[in-house]
Amino acid sequence: MAKPYSKSKIAYKYFKYFLSAKSKHAVHSPFTYNFVDNVVTSAFGFRSRKIERERKRLLKSSEVIDFKDFGKQGNVFRREISSIAKNALKSKKYAQLLGQTVKFYKPKKVLELGTSLGLTTACLAQKNTEVITIEGDPTVAKKAKEVWEKLKLNNITCIVGDFDSARDSVKEQVFDIIYIDGNHHYTPTMRYFKILQKNAHPSTLFIFDDIHYSKEMERVWTELKNMHKVRVSIDLFFLGFISLDESLSKQDYVIRY
Repeated sequence: MAKPYSKSKIAYKYFKYFLSAKSKHAVHSPFTYNFVDNVVTSAFGFRSRKIERERKRLLKSSEVIDFKDFGKQGNVFRREISSIAKNALKSKKYAQLLGQTVKFYKPKKVLELGTSLGLTTACLAQKNTEVITIEGDPTVAKKAKEVWEKLKLNNITCIVGDFDSARDSVKEQVFDIIYIDGNHHYTPTMRYFKILQKNAHPSTLFIFDDIHYSKEMERVWTELKNMHKVRVSIDLFFLGFISLDESLSKQDYVIRY
């Protein structure tokens, strides 16, 4: 089982990251410069007031549900919605980053592995973008759908089941952005990446969640960067972005966000 780093260790690692990370002025690759300028620098301007109101509602909810967490070996947990929201939702800062990514690249189709309460999904589900998201537990998926209904989002399809059983529902589809979240273990994360390359085109952007969450996830990120087929990697500490576009030079960046 992947043991996460303690809060103090993550804070220490973030401090080291922040000191070593570069700004757009240290980036020479046109692809990465555009990403930093139009996504990273512009993310704080991404408007998400309705989504943030939903975040506040979820954080105050005292409703209790039982759910199976496939990211934790399929164990069943009983939690308040507020507790799930506190521990599973991306912060406003990184939700804005994901939303700005979609806003800038204008993907037609996005795949998300790990729906949780659906707030990040809502950031991805912008105008003219179809989002398919996979959630292991039906109760959690139901709560996510309630969020989307409140936000009047009708461009999201939620597939309920573990990734291996849900894979058949998307295996013939090609996505412009693939966001891999929901399982912070080395073996499944690497397996998902290998399988989902069949659902990608040369310009598909892969996004990995919590790349510094644990030793296992840092191993994932190190091996991804070292793969010959990975042309560009961008480390934003809590999120990692990867392009397999063969027209790009091999580059690895640590960018301050």
